[in-house]
Amino acid sequence: MNRLFVHHPWFRLLSPLFSGTLVYLLMLLINNAVLYIQEDFLSQELYVCIGLAYLTQEFSRLSLLVFERLQRPKSFLFKVLLQICISILLTIGLVYLSMYLYFKYILLYTPNFRELFVFNSIFSFITLLYVVLYLGHYFLFRKNTQKIEKELRAKQAIEHDFASYRNGINPKLLFESLEAMLVVMKENPAKAEELTDHFSTVYRYILSKRKREMVPLREELTIVKALSQLFDHLPYRKVKLGKVSDTDFTVLPTSLLKVMESIIRTTIVSARKALVIDILENKESLEVRYEHEEKLEESLSMDTLRDISHSYQFYTDMPIQIREEGRFKIIKLPKLIYNESSHT
Repeated sequence: MNRLFVHHPWFRLLSPLFSGTLVYLLMLLINNAVLYIQEDFLSQELYVCIGLAYLTQEFSRLSLLVFERLQRPKSFLFKVLLQICISILLTIGLVYLSMYLYFKYILLYTPNFRELFVFNSIFSFITLLYVVLYLGHYFLFRKNTQKIEKELRAKQAIEHDFASYRNGINPKLLFESLEAMLVVMKENPAKAEELTDHFSTVYRYILSKRKREMVPLREELTIVKALSQLFDHLPYRKVKLGKVSDTDFTVLPTSLLKVMESIIRTTIVSARKALVIDILENKESLEVRYEHEEKLEESLSMDTLRDISHSYQFYTDMPIQIREEGRFKIIKLPKLIYNESSHT
């Protein structure tokens, strides 16, 4: 819990000065001795009240710390009532002992019941005030915490919706493709039509598969080929698909497309050398393998694939992995098992 102001050093130092003075003035009013202030305000009784205020307030502060750490009782109401009763009883015992010693050994007479009752009543009220301050702080802190948690959940929901929208339309690829169309359209209309076909194939798939949980790998590979052909018209290294696995297992929609796009965007542009990407299957995963020549300011890492990795966490305990083997970099996508009976 956020630290209560009664634990602040300045409050602990200055508060008893005011509360002790207030107790001293109350005692004068109760005993009809207000005129005594004009004769000797800074009397011994004032210092006694301030000293007793220090004792009771420090004791009350320590009792708050003790009860705050107690795990039992479980009932909050019972715990509060127990805290109030024990704190007041111990305060009465502390005040009684202090005043008895002061009267007997300093003033050299035994205090009467009325004097002890007045002192105990005032300092018990101060102790009760400390507990009330703690409870007020506790409920205010809990209320504010709930509001903050609610705002954080709303923020996360908005960020998730925006990320889903952004990933769904892939604005960077969209604008790059449209810009390429504008340039190619003026130079070679036939080539522009071919570019448009690849672009429409990729985006029809991206937009139509957003609501599906899994898709067959063969279906995803068909769009991967269209994506590689689309990137051939963009200012990146030319892409060639090398060894491609032909299997029946499933992947998350557009996951392989995003991996391919990340590889292409982080590879140094070269007109002489093509980027060859192999898509291979092993026992537990699908491996995307390529000879990496990455840009200096941008490289393929788990942070690049954060959205895909987050999506895979809902379907498998196996994480997406990136490793290097000599000149090659390998991205491992876990195999997913689709159980139709769980979705009927």
